[in-house]
Amino acid sequence: MTTNLTENTITFGKYKDLDLEKMLRDRKYCSWLLKQEWFPKQYEYLYNRVTEYNPRIFFVTKPHYNLEHNLLEIVPFLENYEYFYLRPLEDLKIALSDTEKKCYSFYLEIINLLKKKIENNLKENPFDIKAPVSWLKKFEDSTGLSRDIFKEFLTAYDLPNVPYIVEDIKKMGGITYNGARSYIIAKENSLKQEKFWEDILKGEYGEEICTQYKYKKCVFDFINISTNTLYECKLGIKDFNEGQHNKYLATLGSFKMIYLISNNCIVDIGQSTIFTSDPEEYSNYLMSIPTMKEPSKFDLLIANFNLDEIRPIEKYFVN
Repeated sequence: MTTNLTENTITFGKYKDLDLEKMLRDRKYCSWLLKQEWFPKQYEYLYNRVTEYNPRIFFVTKPHYNLEHNLLEIVPFLENYEYFYLRPLEDLKIALSDTEKKCYSFYLEIINLLKKKIENNLKENPFDIKAPVSWLKKFEDSTGLSRDIFKEFLTAYDLPNVPYIVEDIKKMGGITYNGARSYIIAKENSLKQEKFWEDILKGEYGEEICTQYKYKKCVFDFINISTNTLYECKLGIKDFNEGQHNKYLATLGSFKMIYLISNNCIVDIGQSTIFTSDPEEYSNYLMSIPTMKEPSKFDLLIANFNLDEIRPIEKYFVN
């Protein structure tokens, strides 16, 4: 079958032969592209489209409102804060899928709850708010969709997630939101860790390594195309979501699965082996599994894995 190419057809990378619209939704990939020297030189038209892409304008109706830390200005804040005046679903001039409509409707609902919390707390510090309890679980229960789909929707349209909005509101009132800050720090550490492993993998396998590979509605950090090996980064060996892990297990019939832990450990599912430059740390963890009150499925999976010391850790990838 011959692909009908248009000026919006991507001819390179992970979105090869797909329409530009698909690539624009992947904000992390677009951000990476804009940092590549070859991109504007070889693909000027696509570079301009990526640079100009601003999906937030379809949702936000007001410019950013700056409030100096003065609680007397709470009324103009409520009237002008941009995320309290997002466009209603029926007024959007952008086509959303049914799934995206559910995501956006829920997003509006949660932000409206934040606004009501401020309105109902005018006598004290109205900016001292928290996100609704278990709001992501509420999303899953009310829509039947995974929270990962909700996060992907926000990322695709450059809309800030709820913790960022809460942090922004609290900053307006001079309050430090440690929860959101902790999330930001964790995200920064995660990006650094991904870069650590990306440099190692690309140094060994070059262009055979692709990033942010999507398979069966699950996004993996890296894939080695030639060996059909999926790689997923985790900051620590405890950082496993059971629902997410079940999705990973579903891929094992087609792909090999390898977890990259911190910057000192590789869990090779196929070999039933944990390779690490710090054997004491992971030996202690394995020994603790039988005494855990509620070990995860992943803990039970690796409980009888072999432990193999390897220094430096990148020697694992050397052929």
